[in-house]
Amino acid sequence: MRKTVLALVVFGVFGGQAAGHCATIVSHETEKWFYKDDKVERFEGQFENTYHLDLSRNTLVRTRVYDYQSKKILPDDTAYQIQTQLNSHPTNAARFARPQAIVRAFGQPSPDVVEMLVIREDTVESAISTPGQLVVSKAKRLK
Repeated sequence: MRKTVLALVVFGVFGGQAAGHCATIVSHETEKWFYKDDKVERFEGQFENTYHLDLSRNTLVRTRVYDYQSKKILPDDTAYQIQTQLNSHPTNAARFARPQAIVRAFGQPSPDVVEMLVIREDTVESAISTPGQLVVSKAKRLK
């Protein structure tokens, strides 16, 4: 019974993605922290990101970045490597009795930048490492 309930939670949280469906995820950044030169600064969010997630093919691609301060749309094609072996991954969460399914992935938005992405039921978190700085952001999921 417990495994059935968890499977339904995973199915509901990710809109059927655990069964192999695709999803468009839109997140609106709410806050961001920059760590550089031994200092941490907090800023308001600036971007709205759109991702295409296909768990049946294990693909995650950021397709669009909207800068809501400058009102500019930036096309993007950053592909992420989804970490499917994790116990919290949507296809494993019920089997390992995880209450919340989470998609975690790594991407490389530019030649000297690495990004770790965490997609939860209601938030998307990102940690970006560039030479000399670390940027951590939190976004609210709109879709």
